[in-house]
Amino acid sequence: MSNISTVINIKELTKAYKKEQVLNNLNWQVNQGDIVGLLGKNGSGKSTLIKSLLNISDIDSGSITIFDEEHQQLSAQTKGRIGYVPQENDEILWLSVSDLIKFRKQFYYQWSDEKVSELINRWDIDTKKTLAELSPGQVQRVLIILALAPLPELILFDEPAAALDPFARREFLKEIVTLAATENITIVFSTHIVSDLERVASKVAILEQGKICYFDDLDITKENVVQLVIRHDDEVDIDVPNLLRCKKNSQGKNCVVSKVDENWLEIMQKQGFEITVNPMGLEDIFLELTV
Repeated sequence: MSNISTVINIKELTKAYKKEQVLNNLNWQVNQGDIVGLLGKNGSGKSTLIKSLLNISDIDSGSITIFDEEHQQLSAQTKGRIGYVPQENDEILWLSVSDLIKFRKQFYYQWSDEKVSELINRWDIDTKKTLAELSPGQVQRVLIILALAPLPELILFDEPAAALDPFARREFLKEIVTLAATENITIVFSTHIVSDLERVASKVAILEQGKICYFDDLDITKENVVQLVIRHDDEVDIDVPNLLRCKKNSQGKNCVVSKVDENWLEIMQKQGFEITVNPMGLEDIFLELTV
């Protein structure tokens, strides 16, 4: 019997801005210890989904629970178990880094001064400077420090590496790998940079048309998701098992499947259908599922 517990549970989540549907009856479950890369095009609703989880953005309908508590009524202790790095800085620009850290520390029941000092030294941050005096990349590093200082059990990153230079991105991703090795840490980070996800994630989720259209282990995804090029008469209707996405062309269909059904493939080929199996990289999978 599995002892894995559910950290995030979303059911039928719907959210619209004005009349534009952003999240549409979205269902998703993230378990303890998952390191999830949330992939989606810019504007697909990744930030809206994360802000909905944190009750920063109101939802229209559906339910969200985090650590078995309703997301709009999280206890102070549960809030302290959650770290968040927004895509854009929302901290007070005229505060010095040291004053900001002292201010934020007051709101948590646990706080690691050791973790703060370690990251400040590693990333060479001048704590006497105000946020307004720092570069965008340095500000992003400060936000990451604030999120990690309470030693959270769930961390939500919204495009965390967007403002970082290549060296800082590598350092940040290395930090995620370190966190992933820590017991009971669950991480969800949204990104549109596939290479970042491949370096650290254990699972990949793809957000498209307001729903999680794909969610599985990264290794399983890279091993099993393939493209089937099927050449056949357009009048013939073919039922493709494990279908994720299919497009018609003049010669037949190009289909993306979560796994090849070998028995089905053998039967179809014996019936004279010409089917080519093409392996796919993660970036190709992402592009195919978000067209």
